[in-house]
Amino acid sequence: MSFSVSAAANETALAVVLTSGSGFPGNEELTQAIAARIPAVVVAPEPLATPADSLLLLHEGYMLTVMKVGAPCPISADDPCVQNAWYWPGAQAEVKRHKRHMLVSVSGGADAKRRAGLHGQMVAAVIGTAKDALAVHWADSDSLWPAAFVAKGIAPGALAPPVMFCVAAKLSRDADGDVSAITQGLSAFGLMEIEARSFRGDPVALNGVILDLAKYLVEAGAVIKDGDTIGPDAKMKVRVRHEDSILVAGTTVYRLYFA
Repeated sequence: MSFSVSAAANETALAVVLTSGSGFPGNEELTQAIAARIPAVVVAPEPLATPADSLLLLHEGYMLTVMKVGAPCPISADDPCVQNAWYWPGAQAEVKRHKRHMLVSVSGGADAKRRAGLHGQMVAAVIGTAKDALAVHWADSDSLWPAAFVAKGIAPGALAPPVMFCVAAKLSRDADGDVSAITQGLSAFGLMEIEARSFRGDPVALNGVILDLAKYLVEAGAVIKDGDTIGPDAKMKVRVRHEDSILVAGTTVYRLYFA
């Protein structure tokens, strides 16, 4: 078993919106939809003007782009992002029927949280204008979500990072039946990923604990020290250690030990 997880903070937040191919929204419509969620956004002036198949906007030192690609995205039903979408039974079918895609990104700026929050608003705005949007692939987390679910999950004007989408817990079943997991996406915020091994409870519960911890870390920063104990609820105590990852060679993780 192998995982690919970036170890460095990223300066670009990227998502791919898969569509059924009925056509792309115009740049004016896209700009209006994005401005409704990010009021201070402005269209990039000359000589930064872009062709009709792309859109470039600026906001407080961040560069916001939408690129329209009139061909399927190179993604298949066998890719990890599809195989790991256990929460979405229809993922394979939607990937197979998509015909076009749009690349939605936010680059630059010094604040990864701000960048991720702006990116979430952009993605939701693009989905709102692309009525044939099927799915969204979040690059940092390598996760796939139904487009309608993403749009509903990101409230207009909420600039907190959409951790549900930009961080994912990759679950796997061990040979003895236990569950292991590692996050993907925390490195984009300059944080260590979270890893758990040999968990014997409900995998869905493990997923919830890990993503709740991920959200806390994104909001508070790297405040959990080696050996700290956290308690998701009154019945569960978890010791956190800073250790070398077993699942991703050469990286240090927050390793969870469940009592």
